[in-house]
Amino acid sequence: MRRRTLALIGAGAAAIFHAAFPPAASAQEIQSAARSSLPRDVRREAVDRWNGQNALRATEQAEIAAGQEVSGNVAVQHGPLLIAGHVTGNVLALNANVVLRPSAHVDGALLVIGGRAEGADSARVDGGIRTYADSLVYRQDGDRIVAISTGEPDEDPWWRRIERQHDENWAKAVRIVQAGAYNRVEGWPLNIGPVMHRLTPWGSIDAGASAIVRTGSFESENGDVGHDLRGEIRFGRERGIGIGGRVFSVVDPVEDWQLSSVESALAAFLVRRDYRDYFQRHGATAIATLYGTGNVRLTGTYAEEHWDSRLLKNPFTLFNDAQNWRANPEVDAGVFHIGTLSLTFDTRTDEDDPWSGWLAMANVEHGAGRPTEIGLTSLPRETQAGDHVEYTRGFLDLRRYNRLGPNDQLNMRVVLGGWLGGNELPLERRLSVDGPGSIPGYDFRSVVTPNVANCNYGTALVLGQPAQCDRIMLAQVEYRGDLRFDFTGRWPDWPRNYHSEHGDVAYVVFADAGRGWLVGTAPGSVGIGSTEIPPLSTFRTDIGFGLDVAGIGVYAAKSLSTPAQKLNFFFRLRHRF
Repeated sequence: MRRRTLALIGAGAAAIFHAAFPPAASAQEIQSAARSSLPRDVRREAVDRWNGQNALRATEQAEIAAGQEVSGNVAVQHGPLLIAGHVTGNVLALNANVVLRPSAHVDGALLVIGGRAEGADSARVDGGIRTYADSLVYRQDGDRIVAISTGEPDEDPWWRRIERQHDENWAKAVRIVQAGAYNRVEGWPLNIGPVMHRLTPWGSIDAGASAIVRTGSFESENGDVGHDLRGEIRFGRERGIGIGGRVFSVVDPVEDWQLSSVESALAAFLVRRDYRDYFQRHGATAIATLYGTGNVRLTGTYAEEHWDSRLLKNPFTLFNDAQNWRANPEVDAGVFHIGTLSLTFDTRTDEDDPWSGWLAMANVEHGAGRPTEIGLTSLPRETQAGDHVEYTRGFLDLRRYNRLGPNDQLNMRVVLGGWLGGNELPLERRLSVDGPGSIPGYDFRSVVTPNVANCNYGTALVLGQPAQCDRIMLAQVEYRGDLRFDFTGRWPDWPRNYHSEHGDVAYVVFADAGRGWLVGTAPGSVGIGSTEIPPLSTFRTDIGFGLDVAGIGVYAAKSLSTPAQKLNFFFRLRHRF
């Protein structure tokens, strides 16, 4: 009881500290300005548009006459902006009015902040028009602008702030941070060691050396301390090349794409529910990265790693302490040589609260090794201990965010991943699509067979129900709309307002469809051909509804493909995707 009380006090104190002490604002920043109700992503979008590439940029009245064409984006401060001609890009009017003549044609979108758009009914704006009456408070920094705080508290909750990285010069002789999600094989892994980030005229330098202390092993007779040493030198600021390396002994999840680390950690710490499986990685990696214009990043790595299984511990949890943890499945143990190529393309308006843009994350991995131990699966495996294994695996996560109005959006996501060639995948590289991070209308790691979510097809029940699929396919769609509800009645002294026009209180309607499968065409095989897709009638589907209050979501999901499946309720600390 005493341990639980101390843990509650510690967790509460941490939350209060993060919420009560946001970064301090300078006297210049808290100048006299009304509390702005511009959504955070709109403020960031406006700053990015002004500071980005513009064919026409003006700080006073500007006019695009009939017959005139501007090839590119247009950004105007103060204005007014008169458009009678053709703009091939987007248009930003910052604290300015816009007058559209009947002959006006804008190929992109028109964003008006602190003003109004006249003549919108008679002009042609292909990308849509958004107007916000509230002005943007900012300061000039040469040709660029910097948004200024109006005295509002930090809009991000504490669990988002602890995920961020600094972008200025900083260094700490000793830093103690969470190395990974709280989990059932480590407890709370802590990184303890020096770290540095330094900006230079030609690029940046990052370096860190940490010991990883695992609280779940405090009572163990054998030491269980990992390490993580990493460094990178980057040549170029907005674009360039980075060269680095890493030497490590860490515990990593088999799959980390469904739920964020913070969500997974809280589920484990609070209610003794771990939504991930883990394995030991020990080795070294060489890394080379090409950085684009802020939106594109291409990374190549080559590593020699020793993989091994991790034993289940019994770390403390606030609730359900008497229940048993789900077993941590065995994996394929041995030395593997891994080469990867990863591409990231990100045009989202905001990383945590995106309202428009694309996010594409693609990865191809080629691995080779000779496993000394083989993990168990529900069906017999081709690979045996001592065999030479060589495989290729791919993974694609493609998302599109579409703003339909000031507080309405339609978002879509497709996830494809799995075996591309060679021998069968090691268990560390298998996949699944079940639980609150993918198809929440179904229970996580259900023991029913056959289970197309994690490819448990056999009669043998494998401890922990590991992910066993060679390939997966998942499609998600959701509509987010303003609930038009005000919790605070605009109380001026309330520390945080949840007004509908802020987009802080939203309803979410969603649907999901997906499944996993094995690849194989041998007689008696349950696999699908390497060039085939399973029948759509075999996919799991669900629909759901939820409320999102400033990033905290409460959802209910119901299976469509299995009507007997009960209604599932779940929480999220960030958007579903």
